[in-house]
Amino acid sequence: MKIMICGGSGFIGSNLAQYLLDQGNRIVVLDRNKSRIISPHLESFEADLLKPELFDTKWFEGVNTVINLSGKDIFTFWSKRNREMIWESRVTVNRNLINFMGKLGQKPETFISASAAGFYGNKGEKEVLEDDPRGEGFLADVCEAWEAEARRAESLGMRSVQVRTAPVLLKNGGIMLQLLKSMRFGFTLVFGDGRQWFPWIHMKDLLRIYHAAVTDKILSGPVNACSPNPVRFHDFLSNLTKFQKAIILPFPVLLLKLFLQETADVVLFSQRMFPGKLMETSFQFSFSNLEDALKDIFGDGR
Repeated sequence: MKIMICGGSGFIGSNLAQYLLDQGNRIVVLDRNKSRIISPHLESFEADLLKPELFDTKWFEGVNTVINLSGKDIFTFWSKRNREMIWESRVTVNRNLINFMGKLGQKPETFISASAAGFYGNKGEKEVLEDDPRGEGFLADVCEAWEAEARRAESLGMRSVQVRTAPVLLKNGGIMLQLLKSMRFGFTLVFGDGRQWFPWIHMKDLLRIYHAAVTDKILSGPVNACSPNPVRFHDFLSNLTKFQKAIILPFPVLLLKLFLQETADVVLFSQRMFPGKLMETSFQFSFSNLEDALKDIFGDGR
């Protein structure tokens, strides 16, 4: 199978490209940065996905599935310009890809777009599944529009999957990279009482979820990519300190909101999220338990 990964040189994309290569697929990477993976089965094109006038039909030749992982990092202060870039790098890129694929004589069979747990906003103690409504806030706005553009692929006769991804656990990226920066100085922060629900997913399971989205034609629409065992944020930090020693210091919510404004939503929202659709399939998680996931992450030196 030939699979295109847009944003294939990023944190998730580079891991996914290698995983799918290992499964015997041919890979096309579109990214601002050339892929560092060297393989006769991988083609890499430097592309600005916000400039559809520069897209080339040859990139899509023989491609069965397009996966779009493009998106500016949300772990940054949401200034006006950063908010625009977070939106454009997700919503506009999906729109550009769908519009371009609509003009192709031979279209891919499947379009898979990243999405995020941020779709649900702050759900408190409620158990969240794929059919729950969107929440409030900027991230929910982005996710709703991001997914709406992805679903337009269905009008082209393509299967469309939106992977609502929980915070991804691996030491060299995402939320763990941010936390480990302070933990190396001997401390980390818990915001408020730390009782907000924290959904999570081991990178290895996330790669397998994307593979399932490619191969399992039953999967369509939104799919929650998260462990079946969310934890309280304070418990997440407590488990993390078993592997990286640090003191957990409380940080007042009012101060956090004062400094970060709406950006604070990233760490304050409570999302008791479950992988409803995956649990209805034959998918088996390798790491459904947080402690086992962290043992694997810290045990292999990554």
